[in-house]
Amino acid sequence: MEMWEYVRRLLAGATGGNQSFMPGLIAGTYFRDLIAKNLDTKHPIHEFSDLADLFFEQLKNEGLIRPAEVRPGPAVILGAVERTQLGDQLLEALSRRGGVAFFESVQAEIDSATVLRLLHQLDS
Repeated sequence: MEMWEYVRRLLAGATGGNQSFMPGLIAGTYFRDLIAKNLDTKHPIHEFSDLADLFFEQLKNEGLIRPAEVRPGPAVILGAVERTQLGDQLLEALSRRGGVAFFESVQAEIDSATVLRLLHQLDS
């Protein structure tokens, strides 16, 4: 499991007020993808879910995602989150070829100052 691939998937799931954000579902999908690729899953599925919740809280605390604004309409979507501008920039960087590997190689933590520095470094 790569932490930054996990972060990329969580950011990609933060699509705004049109759907609920469920880290556990993202965890389950990532877990199944690793199994399908015959990659080592050292952690059981419940630990994947716990990590998803932890990473979600870190992304929220560092200002990379936030609760989505309520959209007008008949249904209110609970638990919806959206990316901030920094979250969008990070998702774009992680989605580039080699983006996840770059963040993994420098052993970066989920920290907004570190993310800004690494994004600047990538763009240089």
